[in-house]
Amino acid sequence: MIDSNSIEQVTIICVTYKSRALIESLADTLRPFPHVLIIDNGSDDGTASAVRRLLPHARIIERGDNGGFGKANNEAMVEVRTPLALLLNPDCDIKPDGLLTLMDTLRRYPSAGMVAPQSWRENQKPQKCFRRAFYDLCPRAPYRVADATCSAQWLNGCCLLLRTEAFRHIGGFDERFFLFYEDDDLCLRMQRAGFECLFEPAANAWHVGGASSAPSVRVSFVKSFHYARSRHLAIREYQGDGAGWRYLLKLMLAAVPLVLVYGLLLQRRHFIKWVAWGASAATSALAQFPWPSRAIRAQAPALRPVSRRDAEPASPATRVSLSRGYLEPGEGPTVLSKIRRNADQVQARNESVVER
Repeated sequence: MIDSNSIEQVTIICVTYKSRALIESLADTLRPFPHVLIIDNGSDDGTASAVRRLLPHARIIERGDNGGFGKANNEAMVEVRTPLALLLNPDCDIKPDGLLTLMDTLRRYPSAGMVAPQSWRENQKPQKCFRRAFYDLCPRAPYRVADATCSAQWLNGCCLLLRTEAFRHIGGFDERFFLFYEDDDLCLRMQRAGFECLFEPAANAWHVGGASSAPSVRVSFVKSFHYARSRHLAIREYQGDGAGWRYLLKLMLAAVPLVLVYGLLLQRRHFIKWVAWGASAATSALAQFPWPSRAIRAQAPALRPVSRRDAEPASPATRVSLSRGYLEPGEGPTVLSKIRRNADQVQARNESVVER
């Protein structure tokens, strides 16, 4: 049974861009939730008017241009007055019961700043929803859905439940990431600030994937261009200038011959991708990215420390398995953050599973 008092604590935020074809299904998804905020990134296809007609209780912010995923979410989060916010892609569906499960996870683990559900494709295949950091080498293996709540370095940004104060505490999304890798950066900075990023397999969402904007040659080029640009930003931020330059040189050296090969073979998808990647690498190399320091960002109000009384006590059976040791029965999950922050190396997924 749905507890309406619980979902009153959450604002659903959805960023749209030329998403008119998705609005009917999106309206069906969002209708049960009392607090809905749609921010439109300058669509010219009637997206905003369709939202007004099909979701009259939703608040709508219409931007004059497409500022990117992170910037739009930051502007929307300024308007949030609830303690929790769910960031949801317009081609993603979650039921109220799934949201309540995510909320319960945050309630049980006050050290967590965000939690993601397991999302599924239309063919009933699971989408990768958690993994190690992008820079952490790990063996190639098929994705497996975890069998219990676990901590991760990256969570899929298609559906994320956030503590509003935690999001504001770290300054929100880094707006230099126009598209792609903004969720990697958000998760890593959340963990730097001492918050866990949790994956909750007991909650489910359904994600079409790639349907947030209509497909076209231009859209394919723009997505590929920003993928390469954002990856360079992330590499330079977390691995240093040298790694960033190596990435750019690799792309530029590979782009010229591969563009010619795929052009001759008439493989349009790969041709567009490598044209975009080469252009992005060349643009990044020429611009040298005069990045502003994060230190000059406006500071958000300090978080109120979460006391043990604010959370349900951990079950006596709760145990966290880590290579550095174990939590003894009855110890609270807040200890997990301290252990992970002091860890000398990234823990494997199966070493950080919270057993229930």
